[in-house]
Amino acid sequence: MFNQLKKDLFEARKAKNAVKSNLLSTMIGEAQNIGKNAGNREPTNDEILGVVKKFLKAVDESITLLEKAGRDTSKEKEEKSILEGYQPKQLDENSLKKAIDEIVNSMSDKSVKMMGQVMNQLKEKYPNQFDGKMASALVKQALG
Repeated sequence: MFNQLKKDLFEARKAKNAVKSNLLSTMIGEAQNIGKNAGNREPTNDEILGVVKKFLKAVDESITLLEKAGRDTSKEKEEKSILEGYQPKQLDENSLKKAIDEIVNSMSDKSVKMMGQVMNQLKEKYPNQFDGKMASALVKQALG
């Protein structure tokens, strides 16, 4: 994934896409710092996904604040679109419900106290591929 970011940065610069090249340059810098601080190595895909999530959260907050102030959010929306392109495909509600049902059906104890175990298995099988809030609600429903 790190090499893909660098390739995309090169392409963005070649295309003179300032928004994308600035965003990717900043992301690459942050990802490199994580790798350097963890033993002077390249960042892992999980670490890069963490950077993407962090940037997405910041962009979402910026969009909210700018919209409240009645200001233009086109740059931030473009950044959000770019960042979303680096996230793994997200499970829709039906797919998530099916995955949760499979996990719950494989368990002998189906009480609500097993929620943590179901969430851990879900994270293991589908890392970064679902909305945690939605999953939590669906797990409660499946166990309750």
